[in-house]
Amino acid sequence: MRRRIAALEAGGAPAPAAVPRDEGLSRLLDPGRGGLREALPARPTDAAAAAGFAFALALSRLRLRPQGGIVWIAEDMAARELGLPYGRGLQAAGLPPELLVLARTRRPRETLWAMEEALKSGAAVVIAESWADAGAYDLTASRRLALAARRGDCAGLLLLPRAAGAAQRFASAAEARFEIAAGAPPPRAEGAPRPLPGPPIFRLRVVKARGLVGAFDAQAWRDIVFDHQEAEFHGAPFHALPRRASAAPVDRPALAQKRAFA
Repeated sequence: MRRRIAALEAGGAPAPAAVPRDEGLSRLLDPGRGGLREALPARPTDAAAAAGFAFALALSRLRLRPQGGIVWIAEDMAARELGLPYGRGLQAAGLPPELLVLARTRRPRETLWAMEEALKSGAAVVIAESWADAGAYDLTASRRLALAARRGDCAGLLLLPRAAGAAQRFASAAEARFEIAAGAPPPRAEGAPRPLPGPPIFRLRVVKARGLVGAFDAQAWRDIVFDHQEAEFHGAPFHALPRRASAAPVDRPALAQKRAFA
């Protein structure tokens, strides 16, 4: 940490921490990968983490197709329970407002229809938050979405907060399914009232990965970090400070003293 702070004060970028490689997960999170994927929270309280993971995945794909944009479909019940995407927060994370289309639906049937149509539209990513249960979102519905994603060369991510904890008991035609939990914050420094700020950390379990049979242990959790500055995922641990300082520390006594003697 001291070396990184010194590098920032010297105007350079801190060296990135060592990142463990996971080839299977890298392929699954490849931003060029389209198709239908699902994200289910491990517990009801992890629904916000699942939504954050979906947004991170969308940002990484948008980097490859910036003209495509993101369509976010929020069902009324999901919006009441979890809230709506916060525009300024999304903008601060790197999403220009003009690239987001927010759609509201009243019930699961409308959500699935809207998602199917959006997947055909040429958008880079379609995210839908639905309160659907296994009865509303079945094999037939998921096949329709998977076909629409393939035809539209689009990446679709369906969030199912009502199915929290049921990721391994769910049947669908999606190409991949993630179970998401909020990651633990970085260790708090001795005497510090709060943990250090840093990028979002997700705990992830790959429950299903078509075409990658045997690559994942469905019981194993992984910690991954999203670097919104580079729009890419990394394995944990990851550097806690941003790579780029927002401004040079021109008002610090040490720097002013150096300039006085220069």
